[in-house]
Amino acid sequence: MKKIFFAGVIVTMLTTACQNTEKKAGIPFSEKNVLANGEALLGSGAQTQRISAIAELKEGEWNNLVDIEGPGMINHIWFTFPPTDTMLGRRNLIRIYWDGEKEPSVEAPLTDFFGIPFGFTGNEFSINSKYLVVARKNGLNCYFKMPFAKSAKIEIFPEQLESGGGFYIQTDYYKFAEKLPETYKNLRFHAQFRFENPCENYGRNYLFLDAKGKGFLLGATFGIQIKPTQADAWYHGGGDYIYIDGERNPSVLHGIGAEDFFGFSWGVQEFQSPYIGVPYREVVDGKVKKVAAYRFFDQDPIPFNTSIRGVLGAMANNYSSVAYWYQYEPHTPFFNTPKADKRMPESIAKYGTYDIEPKEVLQWQLLAPFRISERQTFEEKSEFESKESGEEYFHYITHGKRPTQTDTIHVKWKNQVAYHNFIDFNTVGRPAINRIKLQSEVYGYALTYIESETDKEVQAYLGFDDQVRVRLNDEVVFNGKHEAGFKETSFPM
Repeated sequence: MKKIFFAGVIVTMLTTACQNTEKKAGIPFSEKNVLANGEALLGSGAQTQRISAIAELKEGEWNNLVDIEGPGMINHIWFTFPPTDTMLGRRNLIRIYWDGEKEPSVEAPLTDFFGIPFGFTGNEFSINSKYLVVARKNGLNCYFKMPFAKSAKIEIFPEQLESGGGFYIQTDYYKFAEKLPETYKNLRFHAQFRFENPCENYGRNYLFLDAKGKGFLLGATFGIQIKPTQADAWYHGGGDYIYIDGERNPSVLHGIGAEDFFGFSWGVQEFQSPYIGVPYREVVDGKVKKVAAYRFFDQDPIPFNTSIRGVLGAMANNYSSVAYWYQYEPHTPFFNTPKADKRMPESIAKYGTYDIEPKEVLQWQLLAPFRISERQTFEEKSEFESKESGEEYFHYITHGKRPTQTDTIHVKWKNQVAYHNFIDFNTVGRPAINRIKLQSEVYGYALTYIESETDKEVQAYLGFDDQVRVRLNDEVVFNGKHEAGFKETSFPM
C-alpha cells in the first residue's frame, strides 16, 4: 500500500494520480440542428397529432399517460391540476422514455420539470420563456423538441392525491411517414432533477449536470432558498464552471458570480425573456429568501463529445435544479431521485447522498486550513505527515475587517471523495465563514492511500497554483511552485 501526502497552500488545485489527459473536441451545432423548418417537415410527410386526456391517477404506482409509436416528435406538452393541491407538483414524479429504453431520459418532479421549484403548484408565478411557459393557475407548458424513432412513453408516479379535482394532459406531436428527418436521427431530449440541502459553504459548487456521451446542453432551471446565516448573498459562492470532455479545469466556460450565469449583475431582480429570467423572487424584511431562475442556451448550445459536467456557486444554501440537454443514446444516469418524503423543499440531502458515482473512486482526507507563520511554515514537516492518528484537532481564527466569534474554524480531518477522479481542494478547503473574507497565506494537507499488487512507477498528474509538496511513503517526490497562476504538471512516482 502506497501512502500519498499532499501539502500545499489552499489555492492549490489537485487531481488524483495516474490520470490520462483527454483532448477537448467540439462538434458544431446551430439552431438548424435543433429546430426543423417548415420545408423539411413537408418533405418528411409529417402529420400533426394530439393526445388529450383527463387522467385518473392511481397513487403509489406508475401511471402511463402517453404511449406513442414512432417515428415522431413531441412538440408541446401541457399539464394542469387544481392550484389548491399544494406540494402535489413536487410529490408527483414524471418520466419520459424513448425508443423502448430501460432507463428514462427525463426524470423530475412534475412542477420542477416546468421550472417551478419549492413545491409550488404553478399558481404562485408565471414563466414566459421560449421553452417553458407557465400561465397562472397551473397552465404548465413546455416546447422542447423531443424526437423518437420507435416509441415515446410518458409516465407519472403520484405519491399524493389531494382534492381529486382533475389531472389533465395534452401532448402535441408529429408523426412521420417513414423515418425521422436526418436532423433528428440521433439526438434525444433529456432532463434530470437534482437537489442539495445544504450545499457546502465555500466547498464544492452545486452540481446541476453530469452527462456522458455526445450531445449539447440546452439549459437549466433553478430553485434557490437562501439560508439565514448567509447574509451577504447566495451568488457570492462562485460562478458557473462547465467541464467539457473530461477537462480537469474548465478551459473557457467559467464565470464569476452565480447571478452572472442568468445574465444579471449585482444580484437579481424579477425579469423574464426567451433565454434568461428570474420569474420569482421572494423578499422578507428586505432580505431575499427564495429565487427561481432559468437559463437557456438557445443561441449558444454547449456541445460535448464524451462528457459534460456543470456546477454553479451555491454557498451553504438550499439548491434544486433541472438540467435540459440533448445527446446520443445511451445515456448514463447521475442522480437517484428519492421518494417524495425525501425530496421535499426542506429535506436534507448533502452532496453525494443520491448521486450515482463510479463504483471505485479514490478516498481522500483533508486537514485545512492552517495559517502560514514564522512558527509553522509551509516547509516545516508536521508530525502527522509521518503518522496520522486521525484525531488531529486544531483551531483556525479567520482574519478580516470584522472577525467575530463565529469565525473560528474547527480544523480536523474531513473525508473527501474524488468523484470522477478529481477534487478541487481550493474550494473544499477554503474557510467556511460568515460573509466573504477570503483568507490568504493559508495551506492545508491532503492524504490518501493507493494499493498496488506490485511495485511500479506511475505518472502523477497535478494541477496547482502557488506551491505544493508531495510525499510518497514519507519521501518527498515533488516540490513545486507556480507563481504565475494555475498550471498543470506531471511527475513520476
